[in-house]
Amino acid sequence: MKIVTDAAANLTPERAKELGVTVVPFQVTFRGQTYKDGVDIQPEDLYRMYIEYPEDFCETSQPSVGDLKTVYEDFADEDILSIHLSSGLSGAYSSAEHATRMLERENIAVVDSRTVGPALGWMVETAARGAKLGWTKERILEAVRKVGENTITMVAFSDMKHLIHSGRVSHIKSIIASILRIKPIIGMNPEDGRYSNVGQEMTLSRAAHKMVSVVHARFGDQKLRLQLMHGSNLPGVDTLREAVRGALNAVEEQLVPVTLVLGAHAGPTVIGLAAAPQAIFDQLFG
Repeated sequence: MKIVTDAAANLTPERAKELGVTVVPFQVTFRGQTYKDGVDIQPEDLYRMYIEYPEDFCETSQPSVGDLKTVYEDFADEDILSIHLSSGLSGAYSSAEHATRMLERENIAVVDSRTVGPALGWMVETAARGAKLGWTKERILEAVRKVGENTITMVAFSDMKHLIHSGRVSHIKSIIASILRIKPIIGMNPEDGRYSNVGQEMTLSRAAHKMVSVVHARFGDQKLRLQLMHGSNLPGVDTLREAVRGALNAVEEQLVPVTLVLGAHAGPTVIGLAAAPQAIFDQLFG
């Protein structure tokens, strides 16, 4: 079985190759130049440009139907499982479904992850590991669903201008929050796969502790798989890591940049985390 995903999964080219996963890029347009996410621009590049050109914004577009159709045609003789960024945030899932209908193939399954970033990456990783073990499609889909349902993702940021520009939050609320310098905390709504308001705090430190308390309230003292992420905000990551220390029983994985398609709307001040019980993965692959 061939596993396909998009660049919102936070998989490095090296990790994607190791897993045998094909990653389809988003497109990003900044200052009149269009780039392919993960091909000729990396998240770090965009954050650097945001800092260099603070008055400019970028636009993102999902993988096209044609892009996905071409990928599926490259694996015409294989079953395909295509796992994508939440349909509540992007049209990537819709493009994948449309490409599948055009090919009229019954051996392509398309999954709406209803999440983004490392959480999506863990679902893709689970599918790829299951495929390598020779699991049936049904078993892989069940494992992917289980991982998705037991993962939490949150981000917080100091500067709201990119989010205001994106139109993904109420304009009036954003202006009020900007004036008050409130630090919003954004999570994922598992019901519709859209951004949800987890809370807001007056300082980034308090926002970091709030995120950690939400994780602890859900998972308690279980051993957690944890991945921290940021735009261009290492001091913010240190603050978040300090909040994690002593509060969560977590094994932190390598720090990653916030995936470009999310970071484009959150800006360089963004910090965040993804967490899931390690027992989920141990039960699947132990």
